[in-house]
Amino acid sequence: MTLRTLVIPPTMKPPNRRTDVSTTGPEFELRDHRIPLEAQRESGWGRVSIPGDANPADNEFYFVFDQPPPRRTILVADDPVASRALHLAAAISPDPSVQNVVDVVTLDQLATVEWEQVSLVLWHAPLPTGDDAAAVHALLDRGGQAVFFPPREFGEEAFAGVKWTAWTELADGVPVETWRGDQDLLSHTQSGAALPVGDLEIRRACGLTGEHTPLATLKGSQTLLARVTTNRGGAYFCATTPAPSDSSLATNGVVLYVLVQRALALGAAALGHTQQLVAGDPIAEQPATWHKLAGADGALSTEFAHHAGAYAHGEKLLAVNRSAAEDEAPVLSDVRLAELFEGLDYSRVDDRAGNFSALIQEIWRLFQLVMMAALIVEAVLCLPRIANRATAPATR
Repeated sequence: MTLRTLVIPPTMKPPNRRTDVSTTGPEFELRDHRIPLEAQRESGWGRVSIPGDANPADNEFYFVFDQPPPRRTILVADDPVASRALHLAAAISPDPSVQNVVDVVTLDQLATVEWEQVSLVLWHAPLPTGDDAAAVHALLDRGGQAVFFPPREFGEEAFAGVKWTAWTELADGVPVETWRGDQDLLSHTQSGAALPVGDLEIRRACGLTGEHTPLATLKGSQTLLARVTTNRGGAYFCATTPAPSDSSLATNGVVLYVLVQRALALGAAALGHTQQLVAGDPIAEQPATWHKLAGADGALSTEFAHHAGAYAHGEKLLAVNRSAAEDEAPVLSDVRLAELFEGLDYSRVDDRAGNFSALIQEIWRLFQLVMMAALIVEAVLCLPRIANRATAPATR
Protein backbone atom coordinates (compact mmCIF):
# COMPACT_ATOMS: atom_id res chain seq x y z
CA MET A 1 0.00 0.00 0.00
CA THR A 2 1.23 3.51 -0.78
CA LEU A 3 0.47 6.49 1.43
CA ARG A 4 0.34 9.77 -0.50
CA THR A 5 0.65 13.21 1.08
CA LEU A 6 -0.15 16.45 -0.75
CA VAL A 7 0.76 19.85 0.69
CA ILE A 8 -0.94 22.79 -0.96
CA PRO A 9 -0.87 26.51 -0.15
CA PRO A 10 -4.18 28.16 0.75
CA THR A 11 -4.28 29.97 -2.61
CA MET A 12 -5.30 26.69 -4.34
CA LYS A 13 -2.27 26.58 -6.64
CA PRO A 14 -1.20 23.18 -7.97
CA PRO A 15 0.35 20.86 -5.39
CA ASN A 16 3.93 21.77 -4.63
CA ARG A 17 4.84 18.71 -2.57
CA ARG A 18 3.90 15.07 -2.86
CA THR A 19 5.31 12.26 -0.74
CA ASP A 20 4.83 8.52 -1.25
CA VAL A 21 5.31 6.24 1.75
CA SER A 22 5.34 2.48 1.27
CA THR A 23 3.66 0.41 3.98
CA THR A 24 3.66 -3.31 4.69
CA GLY A 25 1.48 -5.60 6.77
CA PRO A 26 -2.12 -5.23 7.91
CA GLU A 27 -1.19 -2.47 10.40
CA PHE A 28 1.27 0.37 9.95
CA GLU A 29 2.17 3.33 12.14
CA LEU A 30 4.22 6.29 10.91
CA ARG A 31 5.42 8.84 13.45
CA ASP A 32 7.33 12.10 13.21
CA HIS A 33 7.14 12.15 9.41
CA ARG A 34 8.46 15.51 8.25
CA ILE A 35 7.50 17.22 5.01
CA PRO A 36 10.01 19.87 3.86
CA LEU A 37 8.50 23.22 2.93
CA GLU A 38 9.88 26.35 1.35
CA ALA A 39 11.25 28.98 3.71
CA GLN A 40 8.55 31.48 2.76
CA ARG A 41 5.72 29.01 3.27
CA GLU A 42 3.98 29.71 6.59
CA SER A 43 0.49 28.32 6.11
CA GLY A 44 -1.44 25.94 3.93
CA TRP A 45 -3.39 22.73 3.88
CA GLY A 46 -2.72 19.15 2.92
CA ARG A 47 -4.30 15.79 2.32
CA VAL A 48 -3.19 12.28 3.24
CA SER A 49 -4.70 9.53 1.07
CA ILE A 50 -4.48 5.78 0.67
CA PRO A 51 -5.51 3.63 -2.32
CA GLY A 52 -9.21 2.95 -2.66
CA ASP A 53 -10.72 0.04 -0.80
CA ALA A 54 -14.16 -1.20 0.24
CA ASN A 55 -14.78 1.91 2.35
CA PRO A 56 -14.00 5.07 0.33
CA ALA A 57 -15.09 7.35 3.19
CA ASP A 58 -11.88 6.84 5.17
CA ASN A 59 -9.37 7.02 2.32
CA GLU A 60 -8.48 10.69 2.82
CA PHE A 61 -7.54 12.88 5.79
CA TYR A 62 -7.18 16.66 5.59
CA PHE A 63 -4.92 18.84 7.72
CA VAL A 64 -4.02 22.53 7.95
CA PHE A 65 -0.88 24.21 9.25
CA ASP A 66 0.35 27.68 10.17
CA GLN A 67 3.01 29.34 12.26
CA PRO A 68 2.08 28.59 15.89
CA PRO A 69 1.10 31.75 17.76
CA PRO A 70 2.56 32.43 21.22
CA ARG A 71 0.76 30.48 23.90
CA ARG A 72 -0.25 33.08 26.45
CA THR A 73 -1.13 32.19 30.03
CA ILE A 74 -2.66 34.50 32.63
CA LEU A 75 -1.66 33.60 36.18
CA VAL A 76 -3.91 35.09 38.86
CA ALA A 77 -2.32 34.24 42.21
CA ASP A 78 -2.43 35.39 45.82
CA ASP A 79 0.34 33.03 47.01
CA PRO A 80 3.84 33.77 45.60
CA VAL A 81 5.18 30.36 46.72
CA ALA A 82 2.56 28.36 44.87
CA SER A 83 2.51 30.71 41.90
CA ARG A 84 6.24 30.14 41.30
CA ALA A 85 5.68 26.48 40.43
CA LEU A 86 2.68 27.32 38.24
CA HIS A 87 4.70 30.01 36.46
CA LEU A 88 7.49 27.55 35.63
CA ALA A 89 5.04 24.87 34.46
CA ALA A 90 3.39 27.30 32.04
CA ALA A 91 6.49 29.16 30.85
CA ILE A 92 8.68 26.22 29.76
CA SER A 93 7.61 25.12 26.29
CA PRO A 94 7.99 21.45 25.30
CA ASP A 95 8.53 22.54 21.68
CA PRO A 96 11.38 24.97 20.87
CA SER A 97 9.39 26.38 17.95
CA VAL A 98 6.49 27.41 20.23
CA GLN A 99 6.81 30.44 22.49
CA ASN A 100 5.12 30.38 25.89
CA VAL A 101 4.26 33.70 27.55
CA VAL A 102 3.07 33.98 31.16
CA ASP A 103 1.60 37.17 32.62
CA VAL A 104 1.21 37.29 36.40
CA VAL A 105 -1.63 39.64 37.36
CA THR A 106 -3.62 40.48 40.44
CA LEU A 107 -7.38 40.74 40.70
CA ASP A 108 -7.11 44.53 40.32
CA GLN A 109 -5.20 44.18 37.03
CA LEU A 110 -7.66 41.87 35.25
CA ALA A 111 -9.34 44.79 33.51
CA THR A 112 -6.15 45.40 31.48
CA VAL A 113 -5.84 41.82 30.19
CA GLU A 114 -6.20 41.26 26.44
CA TRP A 115 -8.41 38.18 26.70
CA GLU A 116 -8.52 37.59 22.92
CA GLN A 117 -4.88 36.46 23.04
CA VAL A 118 -5.15 34.27 26.15
CA SER A 119 -5.14 30.48 25.84
CA LEU A 120 -5.05 29.45 29.51
CA VAL A 121 -5.94 30.97 32.88
CA LEU A 122 -4.35 29.60 36.04
CA TRP A 123 -6.49 30.98 38.86
CA HIS A 124 -5.05 30.75 42.38
CA ALA A 125 -7.27 33.28 44.11
CA PRO A 126 -10.88 33.55 45.28
CA LEU A 127 -13.16 32.41 42.46
CA PRO A 128 -14.07 35.15 39.97
CA THR A 129 -17.35 37.00 40.23
CA GLY A 130 -19.03 39.79 38.32
CA ASP A 131 -17.06 41.16 35.35
CA ASP A 132 -14.12 38.87 36.09
CA ALA A 133 -16.34 35.79 35.87
CA ALA A 134 -17.88 37.09 32.63
CA ALA A 135 -14.39 37.49 31.11
CA VAL A 136 -13.43 33.93 32.04
CA HIS A 137 -16.73 32.59 30.66
CA ALA A 138 -16.07 34.43 27.39
CA LEU A 139 -12.63 32.84 27.25
CA LEU A 140 -14.16 29.39 27.71
CA ASP A 141 -16.78 30.06 25.04
CA ARG A 142 -13.95 30.77 22.56
CA GLY A 143 -12.34 27.45 23.41
CA GLY A 144 -9.87 28.62 26.05
CA GLN A 145 -9.01 26.72 29.21
CA ALA A 146 -9.05 27.60 32.91
CA VAL A 147 -7.62 25.73 35.91
CA PHE A 148 -8.65 26.88 39.40
CA PHE A 149 -6.60 26.25 42.55
CA PRO A 150 -7.97 26.90 46.06
CA PRO A 151 -6.72 30.03 47.85
CA ARG A 152 -5.80 30.19 51.53
CA GLU A 153 -8.93 32.13 52.33
CA PHE A 154 -12.20 32.21 50.43
CA GLY A 155 -15.83 33.02 50.94
CA GLU A 156 -19.02 31.91 49.23
CA GLU A 157 -17.79 32.67 45.71
CA ALA A 158 -18.84 30.17 43.04
CA PHE A 159 -17.95 29.70 39.38
CA ALA A 160 -19.99 27.56 36.98
CA GLY A 161 -21.98 26.28 39.95
CA VAL A 162 -18.88 25.03 41.85
CA LYS A 163 -17.34 26.53 44.97
CA TRP A 164 -14.64 25.67 47.51
CA THR A 165 -15.39 24.30 50.97
CA ALA A 166 -13.16 23.83 54.03
CA TRP A 167 -9.53 22.70 53.89
CA THR A 168 -8.72 19.20 55.15
CA GLU A 169 -5.42 18.23 56.78
CA LEU A 170 -4.19 14.83 55.53
CA ALA A 171 -1.66 13.35 57.95
CA ASP A 172 1.59 11.96 56.45
CA GLY A 173 0.37 12.61 52.92
CA VAL A 174 -2.29 10.68 51.02
CA PRO A 175 -1.64 9.20 47.56
CA VAL A 176 -3.98 9.54 44.62
CA GLU A 177 -6.19 6.47 44.55
CA THR A 178 -7.87 6.67 41.13
CA TRP A 179 -7.58 8.89 38.07
CA ARG A 180 -8.80 8.96 34.47
CA GLY A 181 -5.92 7.72 32.34
CA ASP A 182 -7.94 7.17 29.17
CA GLN A 183 -8.76 10.80 28.40
CA ASP A 184 -8.43 14.45 29.41
CA LEU A 185 -5.50 16.12 31.17
CA LEU A 186 -4.23 13.01 33.00
CA SER A 187 -4.42 10.58 30.09
CA HIS A 188 -1.57 8.28 29.11
CA THR A 189 1.29 9.52 26.98
CA GLN A 190 1.53 8.78 23.25
CA SER A 191 3.70 5.76 24.02
CA GLY A 192 0.95 4.36 26.24
CA ALA A 193 2.81 4.97 29.51
CA ALA A 194 0.78 6.26 32.45
CA LEU A 195 1.58 9.53 34.18
CA PRO A 196 3.07 9.11 37.69
CA VAL A 197 -0.10 10.40 39.32
CA GLY A 198 -0.02 7.61 41.90
CA ASP A 199 3.36 8.87 43.17
CA LEU A 200 1.91 12.20 44.32
CA GLU A 201 1.44 12.92 48.01
CA ILE A 202 -1.40 15.22 49.02
CA ARG A 203 -1.02 16.81 52.48
CA ARG A 204 -3.85 19.35 52.37
CA ALA A 205 -6.93 19.34 50.14
CA CYS A 206 -9.91 21.62 49.75
CA GLY A 207 -13.45 20.35 49.30
CA LEU A 208 -15.65 20.97 46.28
CA THR A 209 -19.40 21.38 46.04
CA GLY A 210 -21.46 21.57 42.89
CA GLU A 211 -21.90 19.49 39.77
CA HIS A 212 -18.54 18.29 38.42
CA THR A 213 -16.86 15.25 36.89
CA PRO A 214 -13.97 13.83 38.98
CA LEU A 215 -10.79 13.13 37.02
CA ALA A 216 -8.68 12.13 40.05
CA THR A 217 -9.73 11.17 43.56
CA LEU A 218 -7.98 10.55 46.89
CA LYS A 219 -8.59 7.75 49.32
CA GLY A 220 -12.10 8.12 50.66
CA SER A 221 -13.42 9.35 47.28
CA GLN A 222 -12.40 12.95 47.91
CA THR A 223 -12.03 14.79 44.60
CA LEU A 224 -8.55 16.02 43.69
CA LEU A 225 -9.08 17.14 40.08
CA ALA A 226 -12.46 17.79 38.50
CA ARG A 227 -13.89 19.17 35.28
CA VAL A 228 -17.00 21.29 34.96
CA THR A 229 -19.24 21.05 31.91
CA THR A 230 -18.94 24.07 29.61
CA ASN A 231 -20.17 24.95 26.13
CA ARG A 232 -16.77 24.64 24.47
CA GLY A 233 -13.63 25.22 26.56
CA GLY A 234 -12.45 23.40 29.66
CA ALA A 235 -12.85 24.52 33.28
CA TYR A 236 -10.91 22.44 35.81
CA PHE A 237 -10.69 22.55 39.62
CA CYS A 238 -7.63 21.20 41.43
CA ALA A 239 -8.34 20.71 45.15
CA THR A 240 -4.75 21.34 46.27
CA THR A 241 -1.85 23.66 45.38
CA PRO A 242 1.79 23.11 44.37
CA ALA A 243 2.97 24.56 47.70
CA PRO A 244 5.23 22.05 49.54
CA SER A 245 2.96 22.19 52.58
CA ASP A 246 -0.02 21.12 50.44
CA SER A 247 1.28 18.53 47.98
CA SER A 248 4.24 17.17 46.03
CA LEU A 249 3.03 18.68 42.76
CA ALA A 250 6.08 20.97 42.65
CA THR A 251 8.75 18.50 43.82
CA ASN A 252 7.36 15.73 41.60
CA GLY A 253 6.63 18.16 38.81
CA VAL A 254 5.91 15.81 35.90
CA VAL A 255 2.18 15.64 36.54
CA LEU A 256 1.82 19.39 37.09
CA TYR A 257 3.85 20.22 33.99
CA VAL A 258 1.92 17.81 31.74
CA LEU A 259 -1.42 18.99 33.13
CA VAL A 260 -0.64 22.66 32.50
CA GLN A 261 0.91 22.11 29.07
CA ARG A 262 -2.00 19.98 27.86
CA ALA A 263 -4.51 22.59 28.98
CA LEU A 264 -2.39 25.28 27.32
CA ALA A 265 -2.20 23.32 24.06
CA LEU A 266 -5.98 22.83 24.01
CA GLY A 267 -6.57 26.52 24.53
CA ALA A 268 -4.02 27.52 21.89
CA ALA A 269 -5.47 25.09 19.34
CA ALA A 270 -8.92 26.62 19.70
CA LEU A 271 -7.70 30.23 19.51
CA GLY A 272 -5.12 29.84 16.74
CA HIS A 273 -5.44 30.35 12.98
CA THR A 274 -5.83 26.63 12.26
CA GLN A 275 -8.34 24.13 13.60
CA GLN A 276 -8.90 20.40 13.19
CA LEU A 277 -12.64 19.76 13.40
CA VAL A 278 -14.75 16.63 13.51
CA ALA A 279 -17.54 16.48 10.97
CA GLY A 280 -20.91 17.15 12.54
CA ASP A 281 -19.67 18.74 15.77
CA PRO A 282 -21.17 22.12 16.73
CA ILE A 283 -18.74 24.96 16.18
CA ALA A 284 -18.81 28.71 16.71
CA GLU A 285 -18.34 29.82 13.08
CA GLN A 286 -21.14 29.66 10.55
CA PRO A 287 -20.29 27.19 7.72
CA ALA A 288 -22.08 29.37 5.17
CA THR A 289 -19.23 31.89 5.43
CA TRP A 290 -16.54 29.28 4.72
CA HIS A 291 -14.64 29.05 1.44
CA LYS A 292 -13.96 25.50 0.32
CA LEU A 293 -10.35 24.76 -0.61
CA ALA A 294 -10.78 21.02 -1.13
CA GLY A 295 -13.39 18.42 -0.37
CA ALA A 296 -16.45 16.64 -1.66
CA ASP A 297 -18.07 18.02 -4.80
CA GLY A 298 -21.67 19.10 -4.66
CA ALA A 299 -21.76 19.88 -0.92
CA LEU A 300 -23.87 22.90 0.03
CA SER A 301 -22.06 25.75 1.76
CA THR A 302 -24.39 25.43 4.75
CA GLU A 303 -23.31 21.79 5.15
CA PHE A 304 -19.53 22.24 4.91
CA ALA A 305 -19.22 21.36 8.61
CA HIS A 306 -20.57 17.87 7.84
CA HIS A 307 -18.24 17.07 4.89
CA ALA A 308 -14.54 16.27 5.05
CA GLY A 309 -12.32 18.85 3.42
CA ALA A 310 -10.15 21.94 3.87
CA TYR A 311 -11.85 25.32 4.27
CA ALA A 312 -10.93 28.96 4.82
CA HIS A 313 -12.80 31.25 7.19
CA GLY A 314 -11.29 34.70 7.09
CA GLU A 315 -7.70 34.30 8.31
CA LYS A 316 -8.40 30.83 9.67
CA LEU A 317 -7.81 27.50 7.96
CA LEU A 318 -10.14 24.67 8.96
CA ALA A 319 -9.76 20.94 8.34
CA VAL A 320 -12.86 18.77 8.74
CA ASN A 321 -12.55 14.98 9.00
CA ARG A 322 -14.71 12.06 10.01
CA SER A 323 -14.66 11.02 13.63
CA ALA A 324 -12.06 8.44 14.64
CA ALA A 325 -14.84 6.47 16.34
CA GLU A 326 -16.41 5.81 12.92
CA ASP A 327 -13.35 3.83 11.87
CA GLU A 328 -13.37 1.62 14.95
CA ALA A 329 -15.19 -1.72 14.86
CA PRO A 330 -17.51 -1.72 17.90
CA VAL A 331 -18.15 -4.88 19.88
CA LEU A 332 -21.83 -5.77 20.17
CA SER A 333 -23.22 -6.84 23.49
CA ASP A 334 -25.00 -10.16 23.89
CA VAL A 335 -28.34 -8.40 24.25
CA ARG A 336 -27.85 -6.36 21.09
CA LEU A 337 -26.73 -9.44 19.14
CA ALA A 338 -29.86 -11.32 20.22
CA GLU A 339 -32.02 -8.39 19.10
CA LEU A 340 -30.42 -8.22 15.66
CA PHE A 341 -30.78 -11.96 14.95
CA GLU A 342 -34.11 -12.46 16.67
CA GLY A 343 -36.20 -15.04 14.83
CA LEU A 344 -33.27 -16.31 12.72
CA ASP A 345 -31.53 -19.65 12.89
CA TYR A 346 -27.83 -18.96 13.40
CA SER A 347 -24.80 -20.48 15.10
CA ARG A 348 -22.63 -18.46 17.44
CA VAL A 349 -18.94 -19.20 18.01
CA ASP A 350 -17.36 -17.62 21.10
CA ASP A 351 -13.61 -17.16 21.14
CA ARG A 352 -11.04 -14.73 22.49
CA ALA A 353 -7.60 -13.47 21.52
CA GLY A 354 -4.81 -15.86 22.43
CA ASN A 355 -7.11 -18.86 22.63
CA PHE A 356 -5.59 -21.96 21.00
CA SER A 357 -8.63 -24.21 21.34
CA ALA A 358 -9.46 -23.93 17.64
CA LEU A 359 -5.92 -24.94 16.72
CA ILE A 360 -6.06 -27.87 19.15
CA GLN A 361 -9.34 -28.99 17.60
CA GLU A 362 -7.80 -28.97 14.12
CA ILE A 363 -4.76 -30.97 15.32
CA TRP A 364 -7.04 -33.45 17.12
CA ARG A 365 -8.92 -34.10 13.90
CA LEU A 366 -5.62 -34.97 12.22
CA PHE A 367 -4.79 -37.35 15.06
CA GLN A 368 -8.19 -38.98 14.68
CA LEU A 369 -7.58 -39.63 10.98
CA VAL A 370 -4.13 -41.03 11.70
CA MET A 371 -5.52 -43.22 14.50
CA MET A 372 -8.29 -44.56 12.26
CA ALA A 373 -5.76 -45.41 9.56
CA ALA A 374 -3.53 -47.11 12.12
CA LEU A 375 -6.44 -49.21 13.43
CA ILE A 376 -7.35 -50.31 9.93
CA VAL A 377 -3.75 -51.32 9.22
CA GLU A 378 -3.57 -53.15 12.55
CA ALA A 379 -6.82 -54.98 11.78
CA VAL A 380 -5.47 -56.08 8.42
CA LEU A 381 -2.26 -57.31 9.98
CA CYS A 382 -4.21 -59.28 12.61
CA LEU A 383 -6.20 -61.28 10.09
CA PRO A 384 -5.35 -65.05 10.27
CA ARG A 385 -3.02 -66.21 7.57
CA ILE A 386 -4.68 -68.58 5.06
CA ALA A 387 -2.65 -71.82 4.92
CA ASN A 388 -1.79 -73.22 1.53
CA ARG A 389 -3.42 -76.66 1.18
CA ALA A 390 -1.26 -79.12 -0.69
CA THR A 391 -3.14 -81.13 -3.24
CA ALA A 392 -3.60 -84.68 -1.93
CA PRO A 393 -2.27 -87.49 -4.23
CA ALA A 394 -4.94 -89.42 -6.10
CA THR A 395 -5.68 -93.03 -4.87
CA ARG A 396 -5.68 -95.82 -7.35
